[in-house]
Amino acid sequence: MDVEISKEPVLYTSDFPQHLCHMCGKCCKAITTPYSYEELVELANQGQEEAKVFVEIFQRYNSVDEARAAVPDHVENILNQLRKNNPNLDESKVTFYHCPHLTEDNKCAIHPTRPDCCRRAPRNGWSLFPPGCGFKGWQFQQKEKVKASVRKLKEYLMELECLPDSYVLPERNKTVKEMKDFINEKIKPWEKYGAAFW
Repeated sequence: MDVEISKEPVLYTSDFPQHLCHMCGKCCKAITTPYSYEELVELANQGQEEAKVFVEIFQRYNSVDEARAAVPDHVENILNQLRKNNPNLDESKVTFYHCPHLTEDNKCAIHPTRPDCCRRAPRNGWSLFPPGCGFKGWQFQQKEKVKASVRKLKEYLMELECLPDSYVLPERNKTVKEMKDFINEKIKPWEKYGAAFW
């Protein structure tokens, strides 16, 4: 069985239809990361490029309530998602940011030189979109593509179960055991999105 084995995709501008964007600006007005501001600064000081760009470009809101006042529905959407992952979420530990380069008509004032994190947003079908975002249909399609790919990998794993682990697969020049391990590593990044049930 010929199975395409790919990494968790990072999708770039050419991979999704920009015309779907409603230009609401919400994703630029309320941004958060899994790191505290202090952790981001430390990562930036250590040379981590994404953290450096993030700290240099985006500005912190003074509080969650200040972010809520700017973009209430998107902030609640983000907080609800964080609560799903952590029912004991302490809102005061969440830092929201906004882009100071967003114009009054929700356009990017630095579009030609915008950072890579903006160029590749949304990263994949599991990116968290603001309510009413034009990318919702695209998001569904991206999820279905990934699910289909993972299902093919799982089918291949089932076929490999019929062979001894020491058997060398001539088309891959790997043992069955090596191939199983390889495929499981390819599926692993998707487990946080529910791949066990696909």
